[in-house]
Amino acid sequence: MAALLAATASGFDEILRLYGFLETHTEFWLWTTLLLLIAEVFTAGFFLGALAICTALTAGAAWLGMSAAIQVAFFAISSIGSLLWVRPVFVNLIAPKDVATNTDALVGQTGTVVEQVPAGGVGRVRLANEEWRATSISTLNVGESVKVHAVSGSTLTVAP
Repeated sequence: MAALLAATASGFDEILRLYGFLETHTEFWLWTTLLLLIAEVFTAGFFLGALAICTALTAGAAWLGMSAAIQVAFFAISSIGSLLWVRPVFVNLIAPKDVATNTDALVGQTGTVVEQVPAGGVGRVRLANEEWRATSISTLNVGESVKVHAVSGSTLTVAP
């Protein structure tokens, strides 16, 4: 394991020296963080964002003077932790909540009786500028305000 980390660290140093682009490990991790955050904007699922958190933490480890082998190990371990624990929290926060649509969105709305609804019979109710067939367990007179309790096909079940 130590040999693998040492080989990885020496390869890591070679990447940093490539064309003299980056001077320190901290710069490498900060640039990687920036690139991951930019890429995250164009993707879904907070996968790259979870890794960006790890690169930022690893940049802190590099700034504290930890060796390249420790930085790579730190990044690997924090990546696993971030993907297992941090990512699910963010995904739950940004996931769309259940939104009632179509006729399910009518339940709970208030309407006005436009044609008498006899007890157990069928009448008409105006809801959001639309008229609907309506049934009720009690008689409802024209002009009464009613609340939708259920929708079955194109018929509303309403109550005062």
